[in-house]
Amino acid sequence: MGQIAIGMVIAGFIAVLILLLARAGPGRRVPAALRPGDTDDVLESDRLNKALGWFLALVVFFALFFPAYWLTDPNRRLDKEQEFLDESIERGAQYFALAKDPVTGEENHFAVECARCHGVDAEGGENEFTDPATGARRTVQVPELQTIFARYETPPPGFRDARSFIYETIERGRPGTDMPTWGNKFGGALTEQQLDDIVNWMQSIQKPLEVDAEASGADLFTQFCASCHGISGTGGSGPSMTGGSEVAQFPNIDDHIAFVKSGSVRGQPYGTSGTGTGAMPPWEGTLSDDQIRAVVEYERSL
Repeated sequence: MGQIAIGMVIAGFIAVLILLLARAGPGRRVPAALRPGDTDDVLESDRLNKALGWFLALVVFFALFFPAYWLTDPNRRLDKEQEFLDESIERGAQYFALAKDPVTGEENHFAVECARCHGVDAEGGENEFTDPATGARRTVQVPELQTIFARYETPPPGFRDARSFIYETIERGRPGTDMPTWGNKFGGALTEQQLDDIVNWMQSIQKPLEVDAEASGADLFTQFCASCHGISGTGGSGPSMTGGSEVAQFPNIDDHIAFVKSGSVRGQPYGTSGTGTGAMPPWEGTLSDDQIRAVVEYERSL
């Protein structure tokens, strides 16, 4: 292969040399650079007018082109950003989905299979895992993700917005629960771009968070709390609330209400023996004072 390349280079040099010799042969015109220059009469005739005409045309062209380019540039950039976002959402959907489509049977070689626990449409579900604290197998409720941005519209303390909290939760996982660590930075399998893609897809499927003003404390608990604390408070990614554990944790109901309003802070103690994970959002911005009290009273009755 190297000899062929060398042969092609040599052939090229020979071809150029032959061309130069042919142009310099007898009867050929003297090259323009070696001929005497034109006189002023020639230079200042139609040739000058043509040159000035071309320069004027170029000036007019650029005078129109640059403002037009500048005015349309923001839209072009926004279109490109939207194109990148659409591609990211498409990749995120592939990562979230199952490895095999349950309807069509189509194979998805990019699947991370978040849907295995959170549901095909992120509607939530159940998962069986080994509890690291007890070594026992148990089934837990897995949160739905279709309203997660609304649920964390007021993010836990230490986070600037819902997206940063959701991203970090996926990146770090939730130690002690069935939610594994996914970010490369913490030993997981996904890059920052892949995490961004998944969060972008999640954000694209969000639905409004609807609160029934007449709902009971039990109904509100089922809607907003059971995805982490389990149906009837039996526990999941959040602690169990049965057997009077909430009364033991918060002997004073007002302290319990204040905690639900403000949410948990990672590493910060609460109640008599709790330590915050940062996963519980502040509910004050979503539920009214009366609704929070109704939920707390229901939790204390379990």
